[in-house]
Amino acid sequence: MSDSRRTSESFSEPDRDTSQREAYILGQPPRLAALAPDARSPQQQQLLDEISMVVVDGVRKPREDIDSLEILIRHSELYHAHLEVSKKFLSDGELPIRDRELAIMRVGWLSQAPFEWGSHVVIGKRNGISAEEVERVIDGSTADGWVDHERALLRAMEELHFDSMISDETWAELAKVYNDKQLIEIIVLAGQYKTVAYLQNSLRLRVPPYKQGLSAR
Repeated sequence: MSDSRRTSESFSEPDRDTSQREAYILGQPPRLAALAPDARSPQQQQLLDEISMVVVDGVRKPREDIDSLEILIRHSELYHAHLEVSKKFLSDGELPIRDRELAIMRVGWLSQAPFEWGSHVVIGKRNGISAEEVERVIDGSTADGWVDHERALLRAMEELHFDSMISDETWAELAKVYNDKQLIEIIVLAGQYKTVAYLQNSLRLRVPPYKQGLSAR
């Protein structure tokens, strides 16, 4: 049986010129309208009230994407479950914040997701990731300057994106630094934020005011 692994050099990277991509996603209105207050069930309104504030890195603040939430509560039970997983990562995860944000940003860039990329560039820079490192996330695991475990983490995101599988070589590098819980979390993190990108892109959710999309650095 032939070896089905692919090296990161064989991956097709997104183009840095993102103008057409952003125009395709954000140049038209959201595909679903916000659910009007008089059309909301008590459960939908309760969920919206509960999630209008968010805790990120231990800080509680109002959500900037309330217009998107007013769309997503159309399937309140499913979105609530989805949101609970994201909250686990953002406030109570096993991974160091820097590592978490490097991974999420790589998923966001590979997915060409303006909302996700722009939001997590801000979070990443607030937690010590420099503008130069943001540029390196765009270049990915093959860029110069990463320490070994960061390179392996970015490569894991690439392999999951393109092959739905972390290679033995990458896994061995990750296992040198991360414990069993963190290794599992890396995989679920990739899937969770790929789903976030699916939702944001496919529903054409608006990038919050004062946030950049794929041009964020």
